[in-house]
Amino acid sequence: MKFFSLDKTDVSSAAEPALKKLSQTFYGSHAVSDSDQHEEEGHSVKDLLHRLQIPVNTDTPDQLESDQTRDRGLFLARQERWEDLEDQIRTYDQNRTTTSAGTPLAELMLFGARADVVRAAEHALLHGHPARGADFFAGIEALEYMLEDYPDSYPLALIVAHMHIDIGWAWRGAAAKEDVRELNREAFQAHFERAESILSRFCPTKHHSPALSAARCALLPGMQNPTEKLCTEFEALIALDPANPRHMRALGNYLLPRWYGDFEQLDLQARRIAARTYDLWGAGAYAWVWFDALLVDPRGLEMVEIEYFLDGVDDALSRCGDQHSANLMAAHLFRSWQSAREQYSENGFRPDLPPALRDGFDMVVHDYLREIHPLIWGHAEIGFENTSRIISRERLAAKGRDIALQAVAMPFMSGLQNGQTVYFTPDGITQINP
Repeated sequence: MKFFSLDKTDVSSAAEPALKKLSQTFYGSHAVSDSDQHEEEGHSVKDLLHRLQIPVNTDTPDQLESDQTRDRGLFLARQERWEDLEDQIRTYDQNRTTTSAGTPLAELMLFGARADVVRAAEHALLHGHPARGADFFAGIEALEYMLEDYPDSYPLALIVAHMHIDIGWAWRGAAAKEDVRELNREAFQAHFERAESILSRFCPTKHHSPALSAARCALLPGMQNPTEKLCTEFEALIALDPANPRHMRALGNYLLPRWYGDFEQLDLQARRIAARTYDLWGAGAYAWVWFDALLVDPRGLEMVEIEYFLDGVDDALSRCGDQHSANLMAAHLFRSWQSAREQYSENGFRPDLPPALRDGFDMVVHDYLREIHPLIWGHAEIGFENTSRIISRERLAAKGRDIALQAVAMPFMSGLQNGQTVYFTPDGITQINP
């Protein structure tokens, strides 16, 4: 069957019961604060930015490589070149190949390969009808029938499973909330159950596959009691791919109170992962597990051991001091510093937090940051693991650029006010007096 064939000819299929059920049920019938904007001499940060000479990189190698890899997956799926797609996904997965920023290429290929079907489903759910000329359930069928032709291929099984997971989230909505309509919840559950049945045939450890293990973690929100398996599944994933901090970040996010944990459990797990990965990351894993969680829910600042966290930031950057990671940590610390000032300035609780986070931010800027990646700073304002599609990439980058330039100027404010020019180069920072 062609990928988007509208042919409704009956085909005997083991997938038909699940498809029929799905078809019949669902498819048929912050900014920089004012106090930081102005200094004693009356100069705003913006007035002095012309003396801050730091490269702004809007087209990072990671963004370009990510786009190319997703497009390749999309192209191969549209051409129905399943063997080529399978081979590339498997190779990337087994070799733990990532972009320069650590995004697994296997994950990007999987995303591209299912993109047409998922976009069509999202369009239909958003607008109440399919896009013109699109029959998105035919796309679901086509991928299901393709899987029957390759029953032993875990890379192709991952495409179909992730398709169902994505469409399930489209039905439910990605926010951690309980007020989901019954029909939407049932559709979410049905798609996740289908994804689970597909993945149950493949053991991540046997296949030595982080992609399979990550998919099992992605199934957790569809389980009745995900808390029971959450840490076990993520620990298995991190053991298969300990060099990739994205898994640690995802674990921390799911351990937030709004999902399946609490801050005490999150801190305990951060310490456990840090101990298990010490040879690779030093204290870095403690910072990575807390990373997204603190941006999503700054109340976690009350629980985090700030000295340990900042040691983790330094250890992580000393081991992967690329500019993507440096921007991640700088943007995180700046946002957390602002949150701590807002949260604790009035009641005096945890007075150690704001100055410690400020010192950590200054350390990252001086020791590691050499260029600005605007999108990272824009995402830090709304949480890295957000699912918002309201803000365009261009607007988010423009916002991020403004925030980053004003933030990075702060450690040099005295010199800038006195007429210094600050130059960032790959070899370091030079401050030239007037």
